[in-house]
Amino acid sequence: MEANYRIEKEYTIPYDIFKDAYTAFQKKNIYPRTYLFMGLFIVLAVIYIFAAVDDPSNKLSYVLIFVCLALAVREWYNPRKIRRTLLDTIRSEGLENEVYRLCVGDDFLEISTLPHENVENSEPEPQEESAEDDDSGYEEDEHPEKSVIPINSELSVQEHDEFFLIHIRKKMFYVVPKKDFSEPELEIIRGLNADAAGK
Repeated sequence: MEANYRIEKEYTIPYDIFKDAYTAFQKKNIYPRTYLFMGLFIVLAVIYIFAAVDDPSNKLSYVLIFVCLALAVREWYNPRKIRRTLLDTIRSEGLENEVYRLCVGDDFLEISTLPHENVENSEPEPQEESAEDDDSGYEEDEHPEKSVIPINSELSVQEHDEFFLIHIRKKMFYVVPKKDFSEPELEIIRGLNADAAGK
């Protein structure tokens, strides 16, 4: 099956690239909804402010002003908190040192985290490539961090200066830095949008 791969490449994701990539993901998929709800809560707060001015004795208006402003602040704060927590986890657990593998077939992508024993060796063990060996030959296939992604309308690729964001249904994404790929391989990744549209 490996002979059918258009790309088979290992790579790492530096902390700064993951930080920029997650920020880009939020800007495209999270912030539009966040700003929509922030605007809605602020408009409601303004309405209740006018109601409080018209009738200063209406205590409920003051409560609703506070609630609307608190919800607007929460919408602004939560995405930033999530990003900070995620990046702290990546740094504290050393996830920036993980080695990943991207395989691009004709109608699917395969993205996996390599087992740590492979990280220390410059070349994989010969038995890992043999389908006739025991289960050790399928170690990566059984690794929980492996994802097989169909190339179809749910897949989209967003290109940035230093990386690609591979989106699945605008909810899940993968970061692929450009630094480890040749120009022909980058062109294959760029063409995934056209491939997906044709499925």
